[in-house]
Amino acid sequence: MTATPAEEAPTKWDRFNTRVAEHGRVRAVLESFAYIRPFGGMFGKIVPFYAESYWYALGGLAFLMFLFLTGSGIALALLGPFWWLTNPVGIFLKSFHYWSAEAFFFFMLLHMLRVWATGSFRGRRIFNWWIGIAIFTLAMGENLFGLLARGDWESQFVAMHSDNMLFIQPFFFNLFSPANFTADLAIHIAVVPVAIFALILAHIVLVRQFGMHPPLTSETEKADDNEKVFE
Repeated sequence: MTATPAEEAPTKWDRFNTRVAEHGRVRAVLESFAYIRPFGGMFGKIVPFYAESYWYALGGLAFLMFLFLTGSGIALALLGPFWWLTNPVGIFLKSFHYWSAEAFFFFMLLHMLRVWATGSFRGRRIFNWWIGIAIFTLAMGENLFGLLARGDWESQFVAMHSDNMLFIQPFFFNLFSPANFTADLAIHIAVVPVAIFALILAHIVLVRQFGMHPPLTSETEKADDNEKVFE
């Protein structure tokens, strides 16, 4: 059975000579075992050679920030607002949680830019692109409820403007209201994060199933066209 261009494209970028040109002969020799079965699984080599770049690590960095947010968020939820507003360790952990959220959005935006710039959303991977858009949209809502639940002056400022812009009409008997701290905190720690985690899991599974998209060349464009035809 003849391999399709989509199957041939990644192997072209994973040759030993390509690794030598990219990293030098010594490093290429040392890494060679990581590309040979069964050593690939032992070394954790689950991506092709062309994806060994910081640009291709942005999605993983965003997921790492999500793990930081989950861990620090659980601690903050267990110890309560009084602790994170008055205790020095609590203030530090609250700041760590805040800046992890900032880094999460930063890496996510760069990841989406890289996916768009390299054409990784083309063909059957478009479904995974829309999952990423859904994750970003939910994260924006999660950020709003997190700001409402902080309990400091900035939280009051956000609550006042959110009430004027977003919560003019009562939603579900004022469930989504800046004045309902319990509901805002529950949504922030128990509802939206679960949905985001489920979408991230689906996103990762589809990446593993579809594989990494090769760099944009005339061959990859033909491969994308073939994918559309066979779909």
